[in-house]
Amino acid sequence: MTYQQVFPQISAIANYGSVVMPGLWNLNPYLTVLAFSLMALLLFYLIDRVGLKRKDKEAGEEE
Repeated sequence: MTYQQVFPQISAIANYGSVVMPGLWNLNPYLTVLAFSLMALLLFYLIDRVGLKRKDKEAGEEE
């Protein structure tokens, strides 16, 4: 019921067209790739340190 009132406002805010993150943030594309790679490596390291594993993996290791 509120679609006609809400959607045009949200669409006007969110309509940037065809852009990529480096262009949106005005950064070098290689710097953006490096930043996301480092964040992924940090996430993998933290997951490894915490010891989060899949449930079926743990069951297989006990046998």
